[in-house]
Amino acid sequence: MVAQFIAAFDDIVIGRFNKEREEKDRINVRYLYAPKQRVMHDIINLNKTIEIPAVAVNISSVSRDTTRVFNKVDGFYYSSNDPQTNQLTSRHIKAPIPINLELSVSIIARYQSDIDQILSNFVPFCNPYVVISWYVPKEFNIAVDQEIRSEVLWNGNVAMNYPIELNGSAKARVTADTSFTVKGWLFKDEAQPAGNIFFIENNFITENVLTEYESMTGFNALSSIEYNYDTSSSKTRTDTFILSGSPFVSGIYYNNVLLQAPLKNIETTEGGKITLKGTSLQYTNGILLSCTSLSALSSLKVYGGFSKQPGISGQLLDFEILNDNAVTFDMPPIPETAGRVSFVPFNTAGWDTSYNSYLSATAPDGLDARGIKPIFFSLINGFYLEVESDGTILSLLPGDNAPVYFEMT
Repeated sequence: MVAQFIAAFDDIVIGRFNKEREEKDRINVRYLYAPKQRVMHDIINLNKTIEIPAVAVNISSVSRDTTRVFNKVDGFYYSSNDPQTNQLTSRHIKAPIPINLELSVSIIARYQSDIDQILSNFVPFCNPYVVISWYVPKEFNIAVDQEIRSEVLWNGNVAMNYPIELNGSAKARVTADTSFTVKGWLFKDEAQPAGNIFFIENNFITENVLTEYESMTGFNALSSIEYNYDTSSSKTRTDTFILSGSPFVSGIYYNNVLLQAPLKNIETTEGGKITLKGTSLQYTNGILLSCTSLSALSSLKVYGGFSKQPGISGQLLDFEILNDNAVTFDMPPIPETAGRVSFVPFNTAGWDTSYNSYLSATAPDGLDARGIKPIFFSLINGFYLEVESDGTILSLLPGDNAPVYFEMT
């Protein structure tokens, strides 16, 4: 913040004039981080390491700003790449402390006109403050820089000091003293990684007590009517929706053909193009080839550490992420003795298997092997025709992309 303050004012150029007020010279004013006494000592020193005019800046005090302490918040969370694993993780920054930096500013010059010109470069703009911009410290490794704006408040006073008693060899020096308050923040040490949220469970409960929206009739808080759930009814009132960060496979395509049967006891010599479609596939860390017979695999990798699922093993495959809902890869040659074959995409949150994701032609109401009823979107002359598995047309939607496949419960 001090460097930002000096940079905001460190571009002052003053002029030297003759008796006719014609400019004869231009001088850059030096800014130094040092107390005025130190600068004065260096000026008097025979080495003459500092030339005037000069402006000396130093911190005179640091205090906690109680006017900017609203409540005791715990800080905030953000996502960034872990420097050790290079994986996206959640981190926690503790709430910074609001502080006031009191800066003493002393102008040292040989002539009164120099002082006047220097003052005219910042006094008109500090009415009563200016704003400097800086960022959250780089040590927190935030993916996107977060800007912080701090007020620089001028105290509004300039104390002029003129030499009164000088010996014969001393040169006259004029000084002007003022001060600024920088309203900044002091950050605590970076907290340890806080981990990621992979699963969010939401419960939706239906209730018919609220009968009129406008008057809120039937609402407990306004009408004192108690909620009495009908326990005698067998109808389910609660619906649970789980938002998961783990991959979910809704369909498997072999050479662009949607499979309607599981891969079992097959034999491929050249392999084929496999496409898995579903959700949360953009975060896929790897895809494993799994089969009943381990001898059919050319290599075996084991992965674990999932929050809600056991470890998995299989042959690691190279893959390409097409978009948020699709990944593709080449299926390696598989002998007929492999037995049941499935593909297991996984990420930090968990994994899913493609074995039960095929569309079962024999299942009732077009359900897949997990009891999920898919909805198809077909492209017809630039429109999506939304059709249920039983052929019922739901709606016609505009679009110009390739056909896609979704599923709903």
